[in-house]
Amino acid sequence: MLSGAIVGFGEVAEHGHWPAYGTVPGLEIAAIVEQRPERRRIATELNPSLATFASLEALAAGPAAIDFLDICTPPAFHAAAMLFALDRGWHVLCEKPFLLDRAVIEIARARALEKRLALVPVQNWKYAPIIARATALLRAGAVGPLRKVEIETRRSRACGPADRGDVSWRFDPAIAGGGIFMDHGWHAVYLALHWFGERPLDIRARLRRPEPAAVEDEVFAVMTFPSGNAVIGLSWNAATRRNTIRLEGVQGEIIVRDDVLIVDAQNRRATERFPASLSAGSYHADWFAAMLPDVAAAFADPGSACAMFDEAAACLSIIQRAYGADANEAVSRVP
Repeated sequence: MLSGAIVGFGEVAEHGHWPAYGTVPGLEIAAIVEQRPERRRIATELNPSLATFASLEALAAGPAAIDFLDICTPPAFHAAAMLFALDRGWHVLCEKPFLLDRAVIEIARARALEKRLALVPVQNWKYAPIIARATALLRAGAVGPLRKVEIETRRSRACGPADRGDVSWRFDPAIAGGGIFMDHGWHAVYLALHWFGERPLDIRARLRRPEPAAVEDEVFAVMTFPSGNAVIGLSWNAATRRNTIRLEGVQGEIIVRDDVLIVDAQNRRATERFPASLSAGSYHADWFAAMLPDVAAAFADPGSACAMFDEAAACLSIIQRAYGADANEAVSRVP
């Protein structure tokens, strides 16, 4: 059994991460690190035996034996928490966007390799049952070699900066690192990388940044891979929440429409309906629980986490290149 601490006990940690640990053997949460007293109180109400701390320094000085850190803070604080954990010999699991600085990614990579520790990004959308099923069908050759991916994420205006009465960190680029592309787009990018199994050659992007917002609330991007293209459409301005994915192969296509999966190939059309919609909720404790066995395996064999780390590093590079491409409305080459 490996014992961990969650740092940043916000809504995602409370409703997505915390309940998942109780369903998976091998990993447990022994401590919560959270600056806000009211959130520490909520953690204690969930489990009175949890140790709570106001800082990572207090956690490290305390009696709890920690094996890993689960980082759920806003993005700008990921780097400090990650490097703190590595310096103390703790494995790291980190929410998206993984890191916001490519130089820090290389520092973290070198430190983890030196200390033989795992750095694991949270890529929970891969583990959504309907997406896992689409991936299995694709890998089994149901539609032949992949040629095109289309990913559309629509969220209502209540999710965007125009209708927010409060000041959310998601709309502060200094904390979030960007807008909807760094937020929802992170999932779209790693799914495209996962399905193509390649790195893109270039990316074109158009972003909408409405005044007075400092971040984009709509994105249209095209990633060009050696084997095909990925088209990504994102909006915080839709009338309703919706997720649509289309995987086009040489012999047909797989379509995901929230809770419906359709395979249209070789003159046959099959439909499956899933209990939960992709656009239902924001925390997805069941997806996180499905991912945790792979996290435990990565902690046991840190070398196996390198591919996941590299994929997260590629996500940051691609999204930042897209921001640059948007400024010139031109192709940005992706290293």
